[in-house]
Amino acid sequence: MWRLMLIGFCLSLLAACEKPASDDYFPLNQGLHWEYQVTIEHPERLDTKQLIIETTGQTRLKEEVVSIRSTSDGTDYYLAKRADGIYRLAKRTVVETEPRLDVSPRMVLPLPITQAKGKTWSTISQPYLIERVYEGMDVMTADMLQFPMTYSVLSLDETVEVAAGHFEHCLLVEGQTDLSLYADARTGNSTIPITTREWYAPGVGLVKLEREEPLNTDVYKGGKIVMELVGFMD
Repeated sequence: MWRLMLIGFCLSLLAACEKPASDDYFPLNQGLHWEYQVTIEHPERLDTKQLIIETTGQTRLKEEVVSIRSTSDGTDYYLAKRADGIYRLAKRTVVETEPRLDVSPRMVLPLPITQAKGKTWSTISQPYLIERVYEGMDVMTADMLQFPMTYSVLSLDETVEVAAGHFEHCLLVEGQTDLSLYADARTGNSTIPITTREWYAPGVGLVKLEREEPLNTDVYKGGKIVMELVGFMD
C-alpha cells in the first residue's frame, strides 16, 4: 500500500513539473515562473519595478478546472484552457479572501494558434496608467472606469529580443480602443486612443508587453508601460 502511495505521489510531482509544450504560447503548467522588468513612463517621471508571475496550482470554479497565476503584487488570476481559447474567469486581489468571478469570461488568446492570425475579439479592459491629479496621483481603478477593447492577432512570426533572450516565431496581439474622458475645463471631453501590444513566444508565453495611454492634462495624466521578460523557469 505504501509503495503504491509513493508511486502516486511521485507521478503527481512529475505532472506538476512537466515542461510546457514547445508550441504552447500560454503555458499553464504548475511551477512555471516568469520575472519581468516593468518600466512606466509618465509625463513627469519614470518608474521601474520587478514583477514575478508563477503558476501556483489548480482549483475548480463552477465545476471547471482552472489554473491559478499569482503575481508578486498579491493578485491571483484564474485561467481556463478551452477548445477555442485561453480565458480569464476570475481574479483575487490581496484584500480578497475568495476569487471574484468576471461578469463574462475574458479571452486572453484564441486557439488553435495555427489558425489564429486575423482573429478578432472584444473583452473588457481598464486603465493601467491614467491618474487623477489631486493631492498626489491615484491610478484609476477598474471600479472607476471599464471599457471594451478590441484585440486582433496580427502576426504568428515575430522576432523579439529582451533581456531573457532571443525569441522567434512569436505571436503578436494588438488591442485598441478610443476612451472618452473629461480632460479639463479648457478642452472638455477628450478621446484618448489606447493601444496594447503583446508578444507571446512558443514554450514560454508572454515575453513583452507595451501599453500606451497618451494623456497629459490638468486633471489626468497617462503614459506608457513596457514589460519585458528577464527570466523564465520551468
